[in-house]
Amino acid sequence: MIRQMEQSKFARFVAALWQKQGWQTQVTTKSGKSFVALQRGGAEGLIWARPGAGEGVSGKALQQFVMLCKQYGVDDGAVVTPGMFTDDARKIAEGAGVQLVDGEKLRTIVEARELHDLVDRYAADGEDDEDESDDAEDGGLSLPIPASVPPKAVAGVVVAVLAVVLAVVVAPTILGTGSKVEESDWNVTAASTTPDNVTRALDVRWNAERVSEIDPESDDAGVYRPREGERFLLVSMNVTNAGADSVGLRQRDFVLRSNGTLRGHQPLVNASGFNSTVLEEGESVTVWTVFSVDADATNATIAVSEAARHGGLRVRFVRDESLPADP
Repeated sequence: MIRQMEQSKFARFVAALWQKQGWQTQVTTKSGKSFVALQRGGAEGLIWARPGAGEGVSGKALQQFVMLCKQYGVDDGAVVTPGMFTDDARKIAEGAGVQLVDGEKLRTIVEARELHDLVDRYAADGEDDEDESDDAEDGGLSLPIPASVPPKAVAGVVVAVLAVVLAVVVAPTILGTGSKVEESDWNVTAASTTPDNVTRALDVRWNAERVSEIDPESDDAGVYRPREGERFLLVSMNVTNAGADSVGLRQRDFVLRSNGTLRGHQPLVNASGFNSTVLEEGESVTVWTVFSVDADATNATIAVSEAARHGGLRVRFVRDESLPADP
């Protein structure tokens, strides 16, 4: 039904979807295209809500969106469509750091969050029952993005939201202490990407444990448990800038391959062991992150995301079993 939504309703649907993640949204139009501007806690992003089309979103269309983001000073953008993307569009998006959500990923979001009622609402004929966002129609692109916001403040915003594509946000359940480690026969590895003579390089000492629950032991977070049929992989990393240039360290730069699926990190409500930062030459930081894996998984590989590799980041992983994996 998402594919049959008309442009205005699809844009409102996308806005409502991101509102479910706690973002303020504004639907606006420019040159016959619909966009959703995002804002939350001083951070902003921009989504092009593109209704489904027969042959998919083209490279030319993607390039126009990239130029629009540059024009309005938006460092982080995404294109959401119930259709698909051409190979050219994917290459351009990868080079520009634009995130892509196609119909399959949209369905994953809806299924994971059980938002079928939201689909029914916007797929139905007639007007919406109520406005999900403010509209800025016609002409200019009115974005709630102040010119004073520095680029680093907006970086990663849309990507953080899109983590729901690969991992559902888990809320705390009951209060308690200590993560429960599961003893089972399975193998965790990491795929290094570091060649010689690079300036943007990280040395990562890491350790990992598969757990059935996580307790960060903070005042505002409880015990977190994965969805049925899944387990958490808790990964601790000591990261050192081994290159000559400053390196931005972001949680989204690390992914996990398991059971033939590439997974992003698992967001946790009110808890984080991995804050984005900039590492200068020789500087180190210890962080932890969480992935969801299938309960029957027998292996997993920690890797660097395709976008980070394309951006020139190289990582050398070394497992260090003396590094505590528990937050």
